[in-house]
Amino acid sequence: MAEKAGKNRSDYKRVNRGLVLKMVATGQYTTRADLVRGTGLSKMAISNIVSEMLRQNLLIETETVQSEELGRRPMSLALSPKAPKIIGLVIHRDRCEAILCDLSLRILRREIATMGEDMDQEKLIYMIYQLLDTVLLGAENVLAIGAASVGPISKQEGKILSPFYFYGIHDVEIVKIIEGRYQLPVFFDHDNQSAVLAECLYGNGRGYKDVLFVGISSGVGCGIVSNGQLFANMRGLPPEFGHVSIDVNGRPCQCGNRGCIETYLRTPELLSKLRYHTGKFYTYETFCKMQGDENVERVFHDAMIRLAVALTSTVNILNSELILLGNDSVYWPDRHLQMVEDLVNERRFVAWDHRIIVRRSYFMKDAALMGAACNAALHIFNGNLLFDE
Repeated sequence: MAEKAGKNRSDYKRVNRGLVLKMVATGQYTTRADLVRGTGLSKMAISNIVSEMLRQNLLIETETVQSEELGRRPMSLALSPKAPKIIGLVIHRDRCEAILCDLSLRILRREIATMGEDMDQEKLIYMIYQLLDTVLLGAENVLAIGAASVGPISKQEGKILSPFYFYGIHDVEIVKIIEGRYQLPVFFDHDNQSAVLAECLYGNGRGYKDVLFVGISSGVGCGIVSNGQLFANMRGLPPEFGHVSIDVNGRPCQCGNRGCIETYLRTPELLSKLRYHTGKFYTYETFCKMQGDENVERVFHDAMIRLAVALTSTVNILNSELILLGNDSVYWPDRHLQMVEDLVNERRFVAWDHRIIVRRSYFMKDAALMGAACNAALHIFNGNLLFDE
């Protein structure tokens, strides 16, 4: 995801086109002069690429922008309404969602389906087909489908492996299933890896090179961007922050370890604690908004301390500069986020480095959904789609 990847050589023509489209679609740069500065390409190269994209209905010129320089005001560039569209599909533990959007992530259609207790693999596939059929109905110029799922997954095999708390569903060849029906390229990744991709392309992670995204819901997971690149190992397995242990003698976890942060922090666990200690059966979001209740504060205070311990161990390995919290943790009040940020910075090993920032996800609970679409967009921006000679 590095920015200045452009080169004035014909061998990199597709890459340069994708880079220019990315910068305009994500709103980073909107004039030719900005694109020259942002890509490192020459004025002539940018002029040729932009002119070509205008002819291809990928970009349009919009209203003039203010400039302190003398002479003609530069035109602002924007994504054309006729530019290709992409699909995003996310598989959560309790629902599936799908969107049709453009390359600026403007949602054109959105559908959701909720899972029942009798969910199985056959019903999951049927649900996915229904969602995709609906968002694709009558849609034109759809280039690719991006998909994301709870893990563990195998990105290389395009397969959902064996997620916990997922109705016993396992070994779903999701890429093969979707490609076979829709005859479109499908790009698949873990839900939290997809979420951090969306944040770094369009959201609160823009401008950062080392980002840790932590999603907290029925499970606890993470996505990692390191040195501007999305984390990936040779087998396509995602990182598993939820199974960082904070207590060798702690609670047994389904993964086989003890004291995993997931056993203390996942939403059902915290919600059960909150209801037990308060005697109130509020929703998780309502508890997060409460102030002045000592029992509620005590539960969240304990949770923030445990989270900070796990985060400190993780950033001591990754040296992340930004931590983004997503899924149900977006409901946490600012004082809890500040507490986590302070604890991590007090305890981290590289204390002389810049302060680590803790923020909510820009896309809030939709980060994984938007990230699913970004799995497709990234291949366009990298020049792997759309710009074939």
